[in-house]
Amino acid sequence: MSVRPHKTKYKSYPGKTYWTIDIGYGRNREHITFEGTYEAACQYEKEIRSTPKKEKVYNERIKDLILPFLEAYKQDVSARTYEDCNTTIDNHLVPRWGLLRPDQLTMQHFTDFKTELEAEGISPSTINKHLSYISKILKWAAANVRSEELPFRVPRYSRKKTTPDPVKPLTRRQVNEIYKHIQPPYQFIFLLMADMGLRRQEAMTVKIQDIDERFKAINIRGKGSKIRRIPFMTDRFEQAALSVLELKIDGYATVNPETEKPYLNIRKELIRAGKAAGIKRKVGHHLLRHSFATWCAEEGMNPHALQRIMGHSSIETTNKIYTHVGSDFIGKEVMRMREKKNEKKIKKPHLYVVKN
Repeated sequence: MSVRPHKTKYKSYPGKTYWTIDIGYGRNREHITFEGTYEAACQYEKEIRSTPKKEKVYNERIKDLILPFLEAYKQDVSARTYEDCNTTIDNHLVPRWGLLRPDQLTMQHFTDFKTELEAEGISPSTINKHLSYISKILKWAAANVRSEELPFRVPRYSRKKTTPDPVKPLTRRQVNEIYKHIQPPYQFIFLLMADMGLRRQEAMTVKIQDIDERFKAINIRGKGSKIRRIPFMTDRFEQAALSVLELKIDGYATVNPETEKPYLNIRKELIRAGKAAGIKRKVGHHLLRHSFATWCAEEGMNPHALQRIMGHSSIETTNKIYTHVGSDFIGKEVMRMREKKNEKKIKKPHLYVVKN
């Protein structure tokens, strides 16, 4: 039989059913391990046999592709993205499909993957993120001639199912209240996000030489190593920046005293300060940046200027901020337009000069 119980795993893992699928004959015979029902194993065997045979370039399993992929991937992404991808590989890819070759994957593998994670309560957007990392690995393997290209696209959830509700920004009063409860070692990082709109990673890695005291601006190396220059946006931030310059002359503006390296995040401090300030929702790094961007939009800042400040690669990303600004801002804009229109209607009185 082509599908038979696995000799060792069948008894070693109670509650799970493993099968061995034999493909080919003689020396070219392959033994594929499959977890699931007998019917599912037979269906998988049928799919493999119906797939057109191609000349194999490499016989590497997925687990053998991981390290070379990560070495290349690490050069193009942030440390956080790299670690996130690594987590997906360790928790999902290798345990499920590590012993398979890329050309042995079928659409059913990905369908079952989505079903399993959804049953565990994982959101569609998170599942899409895992699938995106897996897809990158497989595309990299094909591009580097280490495997065949998949004959299908990795399935994902539609945008409609993964688009989250608009994030409601914090008010200026709420941010000011949170700032009062932020402990001194974290205050400058807090202001970099709340008053300057920096991303988490950008705020953690600001260096003394990035702060331009003369022109009251700060140079930021953002995504894709793109550098942008942001003027001091508030008096409060200017005072904090000058205080930091008085204390240090080189290196990172803020470091973790335990590691003497930049903080990875200040999530716990933000949550603690938020609770102390009476904020019921969870305060995070991105919420501060998003709130800053919303305030700028509500004040009427030009979208292209805001795009430069936020470091958005596309103006479309910036425009989304303007579509979610508060109703108060819309009301003010309407009133401003009406007042401008009324000014045009009012005729200036004609002055007659009376000659003596």
